[in-house]
Amino acid sequence: RESERLSRLIDNVLDFSRMERGKAAYEMKPGDLGEVVERALDFFRYRLERDGRQLEVDIAESIPRTQLDENAMTLLLLNLVDNAVKYGGTGPIAVRLRVSPRGKEILLSVTDHGLGIAPDEQRKVFERFYRTRAVRNTNIRGSGIGLALVKHIAEAHGGHMTVESQAGKGSTFTLTLPVVAIKEETDEVGGEPAAGKDES
Repeated sequence: RESERLSRLIDNVLDFSRMERGKAAYEMKPGDLGEVVERALDFFRYRLERDGRQLEVDIAESIPRTQLDENAMTLLLLNLVDNAVKYGGTGPIAVRLRVSPRGKEILLSVTDHGLGIAPDEQRKVFERFYRTRAVRNTNIRGSGIGLALVKHIAEAHGGHMTVESQAGKGSTFTLTLPVVAIKEETDEVGGEPAAGKDES
């Protein structure tokens, strides 16, 4: 577990550094956020089942496809769920995760039932290296990089992050992602859908 923690920490620092210097180009492609979430959660399901805890997931069936970088979105999700597991208390339900459409947006929310965040600290948690007072008073280690990286990825996709929380009662972090129209591939002659593409 310590090896995994250090590996994630190093990866986060390197990813954030590359992104800030503009060296990590986002590869935006048509994608399904619900499918990205399902694949990314496999690691956490095993981890929580091993500890006798549960991951509650609700992914709506009508999530529209949009333009996104699947690797970056996976990184965003892993940071949010990892934080929820670390700081989410010891109850049987470790994390509640929901993906749902809202008009021309997609909402992804991650809820825990742990330490919570004081009102005066909620804007600061997305700053680099910031760790809340409640976290600093525990022996839970971290870098304060994860949520800054999450914010960077959200904004690179034209979205934004918000947090709702009460000290001692848990937190809900929500990604609001715009649905970006997907252009169909066309051939070079008549502008019709390319051969082999299903128009249904």
